[in-house]
Amino acid sequence: MGDDMKTIGEFNRMIANLPQLLADLESGPALKRDNLRRIPERGIYVFYECGLPVYVGRSSGLRQRLLSHGQPSSDQNAATFAFILAMEEATKRKLDALSLQRSIRQKDPEFRELYTCAKERVSLMDIRVVEVTDPIGQTVFEPYAALALKTPYNTFENH
Repeated sequence: MGDDMKTIGEFNRMIANLPQLLADLESGPALKRDNLRRIPERGIYVFYECGLPVYVGRSSGLRQRLLSHGQPSSDQNAATFAFILAMEEATKRKLDALSLQRSIRQKDPEFRELYTCAKERVSLMDIRVVEVTDPIGQTVFEPYAALALKTPYNTFENH
């Protein structure tokens, strides 16, 4: 029973720290892709478009993860946010590629063009980060931040 109480106490401390982490995230400097040299290794990031938070993510390799979101060569596993944006546009346009598997969809010429544009769009967004080194802390804070910031592109649905 003692270990259970210790675990519950650790979790409660983690939950109690979420508002401060959010405040630290929101008050951090707005960065661009070409200015990511001094960010922490592990943590949570938020993409901002026109000053509004639009997507929250987490990584144990923040710099590389943030760069991969907007790299032209990134696939749907590396540039997931851009893939979501491309899917939104493909749905608006009612593209035939929507019926294809994810891996095949990105090879479709029409969808590939949307995906390329979405990666470019992401590469121009502002980014804020906060260090969260503990993987469980990242797992807990990511949906908290997405809900608190009302980011429209975080769904947390299973693929």
